[in-house]
Amino acid sequence: MPSTEYRLILDTNIIVRGFINLESACGRILRACQRRQVIPLLSRAILSEYREILRRPAILEKYSELNHPRIGIAIERLLYVSDLHRRIGIHFSFPRDPKDSPFLELAIAASATHIITTDQDMLDLVDGRDDASKRFRQRTATQVLRPEDFISQHPDAVKGLV
Repeated sequence: MPSTEYRLILDTNIIVRGFINLESACGRILRACQRRQVIPLLSRAILSEYREILRRPAILEKYSELNHPRIGIAIERLLYVSDLHRRIGIHFSFPRDPKDSPFLELAIAASATHIITTDQDMLDLVDGRDDASKRFRQRTATQVLRPEDFISQHPDAVKGLV
């Protein structure tokens, strides 16, 4: 049974790193999502970004392990176990990195407990003094954490996934 305590949004860098090494912190979080030990949150925009990044020739050339049919199956499985939000209905402007806006919009709309990322732009939302950081903190209680920090703070979320 999933822990409804954890409603996670995985940044694309977590997905890529998780598929490259399933034993890494990113891989453990990805497996916890696939097993629905936590509830992964998705939107159409984020799902499209996952698929697009995982198909990039430069990525596939560098990480041959991603050029395998099981990756496509794993993305479909993630879609199956996720809470998919088809219509977000929220607009959040993030001038620092507009490509991150869909993740922040989903966090607000879906009441995400955590965004898991290694992206410094998103990590800076936690204590940033810029307008976007302040607006994000006003609109949601979502924590933005590195994968290692999430695991150390919430070991129960990845229990049994060494």
